[in-house]
Amino acid sequence: MIVISIIGTRPEIIKMAPLIPKFDATFEHVLVHTGQHYDYHMSEVFFKELGLRRCDFDLNVGSYSPPKQIGLILIRLDEVIQKVNPQSIIVLGDTNSSLAGTLAASKRKIPIIHIESGLRSFDKMMPEEINRVVIDHMSETLFAPSKLTVKNLSQEGICKNVFMVGNTVVDACLKSLPAASESKVYERFGLGVDDYVVITLHREANTEEKKLRNIVQALTRMPKFKFIFPIHPRTRKKLVQMNLWKKVRKTENVHITNPLSYLSFLCLLQNSRFVLTDSGGIQEEAITVKVPCLTLRDNTERWETIHLGANKLIGTEPKRIVDETRIAWRDREWKQRIKRLKNPYGDGRSAERIVKRLEGLT
Repeated sequence: MIVISIIGTRPEIIKMAPLIPKFDATFEHVLVHTGQHYDYHMSEVFFKELGLRRCDFDLNVGSYSPPKQIGLILIRLDEVIQKVNPQSIIVLGDTNSSLAGTLAASKRKIPIIHIESGLRSFDKMMPEEINRVVIDHMSETLFAPSKLTVKNLSQEGICKNVFMVGNTVVDACLKSLPAASESKVYERFGLGVDDYVVITLHREANTEEKKLRNIVQALTRMPKFKFIFPIHPRTRKKLVQMNLWKKVRKTENVHITNPLSYLSFLCLLQNSRFVLTDSGGIQEEAITVKVPCLTLRDNTERWETIHLGANKLIGTEPKRIVDETRIAWRDREWKQRIKRLKNPYGDGRSAERIVKRLEGLT
């Protein structure tokens, strides 16, 4: 069977990493990179570090508005589809790359396999939420990461060919932890284990002017805490445009660094006191490496982490961020409680389950 799998962003590369060699061994597998993330620190470094082979096709779409980006992927991916003539197309998650892959497959009447299906924030103002719903309702085979995501699909009338397999991010994390532990990247900043908070910030909603100013204001009001901030290219660009870049750089307790490789970031996350983030994937990685998470949003599609007490939604108001950060810093038992939790996203064998199930469907 000829299958095309599509990746385009940092999280997709990480989550597909456990699957790519298994797909190569099982199918005639064609790997397509859309180029949605094209910066070296957001793409190529992950291929090198995770030992992944080169893609068969790179669409090189680059950074455009979402409609233009999706349109370019559709045009260029359709040319690949005509050359390859696949029996199935595999997409993961909720990105523009995944949506475009789904639309291209649908127009060519090719069955769609969706990995990481059923996530819902129930906030239709989030572009990713629309992508998730559309992809799930157009897919023929759906691999859900948890009981809750299976329930979400069922409530929307999607019950056929839905399989709970866990999340491949757990596979990637657990495999990478031994090597990640050796990097001790936090020592670059003169810090030790549990001496700092990791912060990541990249969502479009949080890089608009009011929310970004709020978050920066909160950071500058917490001089007693050390933050390590691997900065996303979009966030850096917005801070420069808003004349906030120098202010953040001069804040002595905030250590800004370029985006980190996967192993370096995993080490940074695992050894932090907790993480402040607006990333969905990092909410999953945090519970996998047993680190508390404060999410800079009013909702999440990773509700399992909230229900288990491993994650807390704190929004973007400065006072709330400061108050919740202080509470989390004082709560040394939080990390210990999380260590006793069973990971809702599986045991690190998700890729194995997905491939086995696909073999049974062929």
